[in-house]
Amino acid sequence: MLVPPIWNLLADAGIPTGLINVPVSYPPPERASFAISDFITPSTAPRFTHPPTLFDELRPLLGEYVIDPPPLESPGGTEAHHMLEGVEHLTLQQARYAEHLMKTREWGFCMVVFQATDWLQHRMWDALSGEYQIYPETPEILALRERAEKLLSALDAWIGRLLAASPPHTDVFIVSDHGFGPLRQRVKINQWLARHGLLALSRHRRLRGLLGRLDFLRLRHRINRILPRPRGGGKSAPPIWRRIDWRRTRAYAATRSDMGVHVNLRGREPQGIVSPDEYEEVRDAVLSAMKELRHPETGEPILTSAFRREDLFEGPGLEKAPDLIFILDGGACNHELRLDGPLFESTTSGTWTGTHRLDGVLIAHGPRIQRAQRLDQVDIIDVAPAVLQLFGLPVPDHTEGRIPDGLLTPEAASAAAWRQPHPPDDDDRGAGVPPESEYTEDETRGVEERLRDLGYL
Repeated sequence: MLVPPIWNLLADAGIPTGLINVPVSYPPPERASFAISDFITPSTAPRFTHPPTLFDELRPLLGEYVIDPPPLESPGGTEAHHMLEGVEHLTLQQARYAEHLMKTREWGFCMVVFQATDWLQHRMWDALSGEYQIYPETPEILALRERAEKLLSALDAWIGRLLAASPPHTDVFIVSDHGFGPLRQRVKINQWLARHGLLALSRHRRLRGLLGRLDFLRLRHRINRILPRPRGGGKSAPPIWRRIDWRRTRAYAATRSDMGVHVNLRGREPQGIVSPDEYEEVRDAVLSAMKELRHPETGEPILTSAFRREDLFEGPGLEKAPDLIFILDGGACNHELRLDGPLFESTTSGTWTGTHRLDGVLIAHGPRIQRAQRLDQVDIIDVAPAVLQLFGLPVPDHTEGRIPDGLLTPEAASAAAWRQPHPPDDDDRGAGVPPESEYTEDETRGVEERLRDLGYL
């Protein structure tokens, strides 16, 4: 991250913090009262808690704590039952550890993240929603749905226990970082760019395929050393990037999760060819072509919304955002990076049936929260300013969010900041990103594979 996370701002002010499974909290912050790092912790990490001895202290009492999510299979067969069993164990152990730590450790701010709701809706949306457009409404699928619903009910009950473990006058926020809805189609965005002459495939692709089948002398390994390196040059670059001829590519999609297209801009990209003078021309070309893209079943335009990145984002991280961001079919059509096969692929029982939507959930309760209010205009970036206000801390100048009208009581919303942060004198690397030395090459590959399975890469 480019700015300190909220737990560092609170720690700077002397407020004891607790973190459990919060993304990008590895390595666990040493200034936290207690911390258990998140799912992108390397599987081989020697330490994933603070204090370092915390896991050894709690394991005899609470049992094993699982960092890695289980293989997330779609419904059907014994694999789905194994997935649910793994998600149940991981989620309930996170809740047990959270409850124990909240009862036995000092904290003024505690943040616990549960991902089971995300994982289950990705894999089982069609069944959980009762739509049954992908899965047959068989006894086996109904049994899986019932088991998943029991897990969600158990998680709801555990949230009640965590609230009971909090001091009486605690202000509570229950927040989702997105909503959910059906996933109907995937479009191979890089293939689509290639069809419009905006992305070029490497002339070495056929040679690579042949070597993959006839690699008796390990020629594939040897030739990979002399053929052009993938964009970014890293060993962990997605294999698909090795098939792209960056010297003839003007636009590309980088990941499935950013739902956008990047311009191969000279001076910014490792092998950029688009001059700054041509930048808007390329963006206009991509946008114009996207407006003509049709739904494979209805024949209607599939583009719901399109944004230039500066329409949505600002600040020092703007250069990392896609140059264009698209919402297709109201969010029911996702990006796919693969190049082969038909342009569109329909959702099947072997793939995700649910995916993210823009509108999430915010529930707030406490003595300084207004009662019986429905807030129509709230962004997830508004939560941090509200929390800082409740702790009497000034909101940093770089913060884009605001305290939503109607969320806090008038007294709490109007109170002047009465604390001042006192950053540590040493170089605080806790601004978010662990140094590269925290991950070995094998650990990096393992974490990236986990993120790829979860749809982030």
